Amino acid sequence: MQYKFIGVKAIIRANLLFFIPYVLFLIAGGCMLIANSKGNIHLEFNSFHDSFFDVFFYYATFLGDGVIAVLAGLILLTVRYRWAIVVGLSNIISAVITQTLKHTVFSDVVRPKKFFEGVHDLYFVPNVDNYLYNSFPSGHSTCAFALYLSVALITKNKTLKLACILLALVVGYSRIYLSQHFLEDVYAGSLIGVVTTLFVFFFIQRSQVAWLNRSLINRK
Repeated sequence: MQYKFIGVKAIIRANLLFFIPYVLFLIAGGCMLIANSKGNIHLEFNSFHDSFFDVFFYYATFLGDGVIAVLAGLILLTVRYRWAIVVGLSNIISAVITQTLKHTVFSDVVRPKKFFEGVHDLYFVPNVDNYLYNSFPSGHSTCAFALYLSVALITKNKTLKLACILLALVVGYSRIYLSQHFLEDVYAGSLIGVVTTLFVFFFIQRSQVAWLNRSLINRK
């Protein structure tokens, strides 16, 4: 069975339920970053905390863990190899970009705990091991946006497409809520994840290699 190739504009139109909220996030986040310092923005976010959300975001942040992406890729191997490759490549490539930036160009960028050390007492969620260095960009945010955009591009279910962007945004905010990252870290991580995934999806879905449409279950 031949796979029907669609262009970038058609990809965007078919996934407006993901991209409209994401663009709104980019605009709102961009305005905040332009108008305020990352420190002041973080202090504003840090002033809002609650015992329920402490637990909620403690667990929600794991939805942006690489293990979840691996599990998603393995599950998709039973659906279609093409989609498993989209998830796998988008996460691998975006992770390499983010980790390279973290440990080279931006290796001196510290995380909130170190940034405010001796300057301001932040609220820290109990039982969270807050890191000190390699803050920019956010790896969890990169993974979350790469993974959930991949799923949104693959599925035809509109409710699931909307759920995907909400999950990605929740993971991104969890990194700020837990004081593991600044808004700018999450912002950059999301862009890396989204742009990488769009490129990967565009090139993989245009391939007409027959075996890409097979799966572990259906090998014909």
